Amino acid sequence: MKKPNRRRFLTAAAAATAGFAMPALAQEPFPSRAVRIIVPFTAGGPTDVLARMLGQRLSDRWQQPVVVDNRAGGGSAIGTNVVAKAAPDGHTIGMVVMAHVVNPAIRNDLPYDTVGDLVGVSQITTSACALVAHPSLPADTVAELIALAKAHPNTLSYATPGVGTLNHVSGALLNQQAGIDLLHVPYGGSAAAHADVLSGRVPLMFDVWAPVKEYVRSGRLKVLGVTLKERLASDPTYPAIAETLPGFEVVSAFGMVTSSKVPRPIVDRVGADIAAVVKEEAFAAKVRDFGMEPVGSSPQDYDRFIRTEIARWSRVVKAANIQVQ
Repeated sequence: MKKPNRRRFLTAAAAATAGFAMPALAQEPFPSRAVRIIVPFTAGGPTDVLARMLGQRLSDRWQQPVVVDNRAGGGSAIGTNVVAKAAPDGHTIGMVVMAHVVNPAIRNDLPYDTVGDLVGVSQITTSACALVAHPSLPADTVAELIALAKAHPNTLSYATPGVGTLNHVSGALLNQQAGIDLLHVPYGGSAAAHADVLSGRVPLMFDVWAPVKEYVRSGRLKVLGVTLKERLASDPTYPAIAETLPGFEVVSAFGMVTSSKVPRPIVDRVGADIAAVVKEEAFAAKVRDFGMEPVGSSPQDYDRFIRTEIARWSRVVKAANIQVQ
């Protein structure tokens, strides 16, 4: 009797049992353990404070611990890299600021692909920036500043916390749209930059509205213009720079991202929960106390914002030839 062919036998057996294959393992429920919020700055700053506020409310909502993990350095790249390389299960999310959309344009050494390795979860807040000046500057409006800069080229300077910051590229954008040449003076942080503008050593700076408004209200600084398309609803006295330079706009935003490998249902769940917390009356009131406006966007909307801002600042950085050494 002819012996059966072993390979044919195994193939037939596999086919016969295919309908009885074990079901795939179910995806781990979220959240099944502690969730980490990576903050790419040291403890105590506005990003850290906002993350801890959010973490507390999410912990209540999820019935799981939410732990803030500070990973400072690299212009926020070190902390963001932790998020990009984390296990793609939604249990690691990261806070980002506008450095997230400027870094791809100014840094060739990022250890991750901002668009390819990360995905937006929710935009938490938005806020205006302002162009402020020492009271001694002989210009009270953006139009007067432009005229002064053109009359005295290469003499006016603006202070920033460092190269490649939103403050820096805001000045580059103003130079490009106004056809002037304000000189950039980078410092090792906001405190040193504020000190030299308050003393009059450097006449100008761009900064987020919240930390400078008290200096303005006390008369130690004056506002030449705010950077939204329209005047601030809370302080409509101050003109928008766009009233002089149509199309000029700079916004500061806080948001949350996670690994792009996290399954979409988890991203959507986390985004919806964050948005719900941000829109709570008590949480939104605290955000407004910080000088910001709550947003609570969907992951899709925040992704669109990130991509649009990366493209926008890449054009500005390229035109200004800004590089981080």
